Amino acid sequence: MGFFNFFNQKDIEERSFYSSNGQNLAIISLLGGSHITEEQAMKIPSVVACMNLIEGTISQLPIYLYQENGQDVVKVPDKRNRLLNVEANYFTNSQSFKRKIVKDYLFYGKAIIYVERKGNTIVSLNALNAKDVQFKQYTGDGITLSNIEVTYNGLATSVQLNYEDLIIIDSGNEGILKYGVDTLELALEQNTYSSNLLKNGALPIGVIQTMNRLSDTAIKRLRAGWESLYGGSKNSGKTVILEEGVEYKPIALNPEQLQLTNSRKATNADICKLFGVDESLINAEFNKYSANSQQNLAYLQYTLAPIIAAIESAFDKSMLLESEKDNGYYFRFDTSEILRGTPKEQIESVGIAVEKGLLSVNEGRAVLDRNAINKDYFMWSLGHVLYDAKKDEMIVPNMMGTIEDGKAKEGDN
Repeated sequence: MGFFNFFNQKDIEERSFYSSNGQNLAIISLLGGSHITEEQAMKIPSVVACMNLIEGTISQLPIYLYQENGQDVVKVPDKRNRLLNVEANYFTNSQSFKRKIVKDYLFYGKAIIYVERKGNTIVSLNALNAKDVQFKQYTGDGITLSNIEVTYNGLATSVQLNYEDLIIIDSGNEGILKYGVDTLELALEQNTYSSNLLKNGALPIGVIQTMNRLSDTAIKRLRAGWESLYGGSKNSGKTVILEEGVEYKPIALNPEQLQLTNSRKATNADICKLFGVDESLINAEFNKYSANSQQNLAYLQYTLAPIIAAIESAFDKSMLLESEKDNGYYFRFDTSEILRGTPKEQIESVGIAVEKGLLSVNEGRAVLDRNAINKDYFMWSLGHVLYDAKKDEMIVPNMMGTIEDGKAKEGDN
């Protein structure tokens, strides 16, 4: 594949790009470097749930190239559609590719894609590890950028990349691993505490007292015996048998009194806020929507739309030629499947559209994935007068003609 081969550029369309000079000021910016690593964050159940939800949804959405020409919008057959929806490169399918860029976008605030070209033709898209990309920015006047150097700590060695060969999907922030570090650290501590509590009985829930003073050896022997018989979750529920002179006194302190449950709920809610995910999507206990379609619409508008818009904008900038931009080409995700409700909701919404004449019978059946009937009809009511604003005339459906200045035109019934 020649992953980092740089091809002859003589046929490549020129792009507007700043050039550097010898007196520029270098500014170095590194991605990553937070206190919480990606691997640590993925040990938090609510993080995994939110990430899998967003990754899984966007990775299933097809993205196509369109052209807007006047009032018409048409889908354009193009090889780039295959890269985005079938296989991004020889080794990666498009679903894995999309999951990777969404994860880096959320965790690090940026997703970075290396575009392999032959002339003006894109031959592969390769998602880089955002945490391994270093930018060095140059400015001549202290205001505008004059050049950006890119170093990627790749599979075997560091590689210098051309900035114009990259697609950078920028969230405008440093990513959840940085701005959400306090919340994530708290969640990890809660997980560790709960694990130790169940595994080792870390919370002192009782005291053993004796009538006689015990030596250090006897104390150690008593502690070891108690832990072996009653310590840990696997020994919970056993009946305690004590020798004469030994008394067990429970301590009125337990996880519920420490409010661990409420604390974890609050932390999970904060993690959902970091991802912009409504808690009802990962926990049915918090469901507040009366219809599945309402929940899907809120999910699309408030969680997915900002990510989708950032990806589309980056693709438009870096995957289209300047001439294509001028001619109305653009990339868009097909989000129609997200808005599909339950079968009952779909039938009701399509039925209303058919009754109002917005869809024909066959168009409505197509939305519901049903076969077309032999003859197609629109269901239009005869109880309304239609006004043609362009022609300044009214149409009366049941008169099969038009009315102008209050009189039926000649030849009308």
